[in-house]
Amino acid sequence: MNVLYAEEASLIRLGCGEAIEKLALMLAPFAPYVSQEIWEELAGTVWFFAGMACFDPELAKEDLAEIVVQVNGKLRTRVYAPFGTPKEQLEALAMADEN
Repeated sequence: MNVLYAEEASLIRLGCGEAIEKLALMLAPFAPYVSQEIWEELAGTVWFFAGMACFDPELAKEDLAEIVVQVNGKLRTRVYAPFGTPKEQLEALAMADEN
């Protein structure tokens, strides 16, 4: 909003409307009823969540797992390895660490 206020004079009418639509979409998770009213005034449609991003499990998937190495209950190091790494390789990684 601060950027919009600073650039208010240079924004053209079409760009301003698009910016307000994007702001209504960003506001939706926090204030859904207010953003719905804003959307209805701007677009004239009732349902505005159709343009929102969907969860993609491939983007959320981690490449490496963090393995915590403890000796006698004390944290010694953290080792990072791909998921599904065999136990023997994890032990070798842990033993290779100086801690």
